[in-house]
This record gives sequence, structure tokens and C-alpha cells, in this order.
Amino acid sequence: MAITGRRIGRYVLFWIWWIGLTAIHPAPGQTSPDTLTKKAVEREEKRLIQINQDSQDSSLVFYQRLKERLYKRRLTRQLYDALFREPYRKPVTRTLEKPADPYRRYNGRYVGDIRYTRLDPFGPRVNDTLRKPMNWVERTANSLHATTRKHVIRKSLLFKKGDVFNSSEISDNERILRQTPNLLDSRIYVLPRPDNRDTVDILVVTQDVLSISGGISGDTRSASLDLNESNFFGFGHELQTRTTYRSQINPLTDAPVGWGFRGLYRIPYIANTFVTGQLDYIREWDIRREGLVLRREFLTPDIRYAGGLELSRNMRLVQTYPLIPDSANALQPFKFKLMDVWLGRSFRINFGSPAFQERSRLVVAMRSSHYDFFDRPVVRADTNQIQEDRSQNFFSFGLSTRNYLRDVQVFGFGRTEDIPYGSLFSVTGGLERSEFDYAYYVGAKASQGRYYSGFGYMLGTLEFGSFLRGGSWERGVLHAGVNYFSRLFSLRTAQVRQFIDIRFTKGIGRFEQEFIDISGRNGIRGIGSVALRGSKSLVVNLETVVFTPITLLGFQLAGFVYADLGFITPSDAGIFDSAPFQGYGLGLRVRNENLAFNTFQFRLGFYPNIPGNTAIFRTDFSGIPRTRLPDFTINAPGVVPFR
Repeated sequence: MAITGRRIGRYVLFWIWWIGLTAIHPAPGQTSPDTLTKKAVEREEKRLIQINQDSQDSSLVFYQRLKERLYKRRLTRQLYDALFREPYRKPVTRTLEKPADPYRRYNGRYVGDIRYTRLDPFGPRVNDTLRKPMNWVERTANSLHATTRKHVIRKSLLFKKGDVFNSSEISDNERILRQTPNLLDSRIYVLPRPDNRDTVDILVVTQDVLSISGGISGDTRSASLDLNESNFFGFGHELQTRTTYRSQINPLTDAPVGWGFRGLYRIPYIANTFVTGQLDYIREWDIRREGLVLRREFLTPDIRYAGGLELSRNMRLVQTYPLIPDSANALQPFKFKLMDVWLGRSFRINFGSPAFQERSRLVVAMRSSHYDFFDRPVVRADTNQIQEDRSQNFFSFGLSTRNYLRDVQVFGFGRTEDIPYGSLFSVTGGLERSEFDYAYYVGAKASQGRYYSGFGYMLGTLEFGSFLRGGSWERGVLHAGVNYFSRLFSLRTAQVRQFIDIRFTKGIGRFEQEFIDISGRNGIRGIGSVALRGSKSLVVNLETVVFTPITLLGFQLAGFVYADLGFITPSDAGIFDSAPFQGYGLGLRVRNENLAFNTFQFRLGFYPNIPGNTAIFRTDFSGIPRTRLPDFTINAPGVVPFR
């Protein structure tokens, strides 16, 4: 069932109509944060509180009537306390001004005492620390939880007692704390001393998530079990495990694939250095790995040095493309050792406005990688080139400008989300020496993201990178993408957002074994097929998410509908030479932000024209990890990925 150009046009017009609703019926926070005055912010916040209260009226009536009925008996009263969290009135936690602005007037003073308030997962909030747990389930969970230790929070701070106060560090530090997997939210408050105008005290308020989590997903051919701990004994250490079972036949052994295991242990911010350490262990039928990773990123513009080190031993099974039926070369195993090290330095700039200088940096970085292949197929200058021993040395420089605004109900279900906006431009050069030859590398990347008042957020990215060998381009990639989400707007008691993602990727002089796959999360969600492989692709993902007021046991419910359109061809064919592959569906997502669990998702999909697909309707139950937008940070220079 192919889709015609007219149908595509109608469908796109339908989504444009939805976007138009966003501009016509704006929800809280529609005014541009860069243009609001202080009085306008106060008026808008009062309006948001009223809108939020009004939108909860129907759910308040429902919960109140249900409570009156169930509270008549002891057993049903306990059941109500266990299952339901009553809605409570609170302002929408959207920031309408730059987070650093409220404390800018204290710049230049000295940091005095630093106090800490660490909150349990259930009950209090960073902006309502007196709130109590709602029922015995929450109280029991708090009692079993190991609260994050004070020294773990302390080593995540950008400042210490006696430093000169900088308001930009406050918002940056809140964001850094929120990015750690063991914390739900954070706020840093400045407490001026009435008897000393040269010093301010600091109060750091953090709220934990319930750190133990897990999940089960699968279908008729495979299943996986995840068990994770994001705050080991309150030290902030993270342990992730995944056990899998697959009934498919391993083409190398003609036996069922069987069991597999993945494990990861991560230690964030070792000894106040902002260096994160990680150990990896994977044993699955098509991939094996043992690895050690150390990294320090440019978490804020004021961090001057960043870098990383990776040492690993890997085994992969690579499927050739195009597929060769009944060929022993269709699935090729190989092993390699990797040593990868990089170092970066950021510099302040002396041009532009003061605000631009404060958040912009010139970054230079160097990287050296060495791949040592063994136990591999026969390698020649024109055969199995991706398994050649090689060393790569890269150098990059670029300009990065980044700021952040706080928002809610973008990818989360109410937790504070830091949305990056700014721009990035970088240029990369390098030299690769392989067993048979050498090649130069050139690449560039440009991206920009911003909020548009009454319209939403848009991020555009353009990347190019390719090796140059003997005057010919090879292993090159051209990638362009647009990410959009609308402003949050109200639909009775629900909140709605629109999402549009468009990605174009083209391979340039790629090897025969390499291909793009637009299956699953890469494009057509919920299905996989060898027909969805090629070297040039265009993917359009459209989604509408409705955040409902329904809450059970602290789990919030959101519904969604989506449409995926994907074009995939060889590099020498036109991208529109054939009809797009299609996937449509709807589903439910459930999440409790106080838990470290992934978002649970149930999806029903309809796939009308996927070759070889025997079931046009498919269901899926799985977990979705937390999603973040790409930042405007320059880190390790490298090759543009072909995916």
C-alpha cells in the first residue's frame, strides 16, 4: 500500500494545522524569555498559577468524590492512600527569565557558608520542602532509600567557600546536578547576610529519585530484563545490567542465540575533578566488550580543560551490504583493541556583547585513536577495508555559544528540563594511517537552536565529514537535521505538545559492508527489516503527545499518536525514486518521575508497506530512557558517524 504525494501533503498539512493551534492557544510560558521585563514575569507567573489551578478543577472534583466514597471504610481508605496521589495546587515550574538573572546583583561578593538540604524521593519538592508523603507506600519507599550523601553533592559544585560569587555558576550548577541520574531536581538559593554586604551564604537543595529501577521488554522472539541502581549506598555510583534471551538462530553456529548480558559501573565526578569513570562489560552473540572510560567534558563555559581516555577490547559481527544470499561473507566477525585519548582547551573571547562573551568560548582539541584488529577476515587494500589496522589523529577548533532555559513536559512528565539554546560552528582536520595507505580527513559542523515566541523550539544541524585518499572522497557523510517541538498548550485538563524530526543522511564513497538502517529508533519505530537499509536516507517523524492529569500511584499517563515516513536508497539512486516506507501508530506512556525507571510505553503500530512484513499490525511494550536535546558543546574531534 503505497502512499501518494497527495496523501503525504494532506498529512503534513494536518500536522501544520496542529502547530497552528499552538500559536493560537498558547499555554503557560509562551512569552519570549529574552524579552520579558520583571513586572511582566510577575504578571505571567500569576497567570500561570491561575491557569494551572483552573486546569485541575475537574480532576480535583473526581478525586474528592472518589475519596469521600472510599474513606467510609478502613480497607478502602488504605486502598485509596496506596493507589492515588491527590493533585495539589502549585505553579507551573517554567522559568520565564534567564535562570542566572535573579542573583546577578550579588556578583562580586564572596561565598560564605554552604548549607545542604537533601530531600527524599517522595513528598517534598525543591520548591516546597515542607510537603509530606501522601501515603504509606511513599513513606515506606523513603525509609528504604539511601539518601545521597553530602560529600557527593559537594563534589558536584562549581564553587566553594571563599570564592567570588558568580550568578552564572548557580544556573549551570543546578543543571549539572539535575543531569546526574540519582537526582530528580535541584535548586540553589542565595541567602544574603543582613550584617555583611560583602558575603552571601548558599543553600543547595536537591531531591533524590528512588534509585533502584528495572524493566522488561520483548516480543515473541526475544526478551530482556534490566536491573539498575543509580545511587549505590548513597555514593552516586551507577550500576546498570541487562540480561537478554533470543530464540533466533545464530547463523555462525546454527544454534539458538540464547542468553546475553551487559553490565556498566559508573562513578561520576571523581574527587572533585568532574572526571567520570566507567567500566563496561558486554557478552552477547553479536558483540563483546570490556572497556575502561575516563572523561571530563566542558560542562560549563568556564571549564577550561576537558579530555578523555578509552581502553577497550571488542568483538563485532558485521553484516555486509548489499546482502549476498547464501554467502559465508554475509556475517563477518572481527575483533579489535582500541586506545583513544583526547584533550581540549577553551578560551574566552574579546568581541561581541558582554552577554555573548560570558557564554561563548573558542575551543581547540586534539585526539589520537589506535585500532588494532585481530582474528579477522582476510584484509586487502580493496577487501574488508573497515577492518584494517589504523591510527587516527584529529585536530579541531570551533566557537560555541550556549545558554539554557528551564521547561517542563518536553521529554519528561513534569520534572525540570534544561533546554539548550545557542549556536556551534567547528572545523575538524586529521590524518589516518592504515596498513596499506594513508588518508586525510576534513569535516565541519554547524548548528543553532532557539525558542521562538508563540511557536516553539527549533534546532537545525548541518554536518559534513569525509576522508580524502588519492584525490577521491571516501567514507564520507553528509547529514542535515531539524528538530522541532511546539509550545505546551492546554486542551481542557490536558497539556499537548507537537514534535517533528527530519533527518537526511547521505554516504559518500562508503565501503560495501557499510549501510544506514532506518529501522526502529533510527526511523520507522517498532519494526526492523533488511529492506530498510541503504546508503542515503530521509526520515520524517511526526508525533503528538497529550499529557493527561491522570495519576495512579504517582505514575502519570500520557497518550501519543505518531507517523513515520522513511526513504532509503543506494547512493546512486534518487531519494524520491520510490514511495516512502510508512509506520503509523498510537500508544500510552507511563512514568513516575520520582523513580529511576525508564518511561514505560505500550504502542500499537500499523505498517502498510514494509517488504517481508507478515503482520501489518504490531504491538510493543518497552522502556524508553531519558531523552535530551543535543547541546552546543565542542568535545572530542572525530569522524561524523554514518547512521
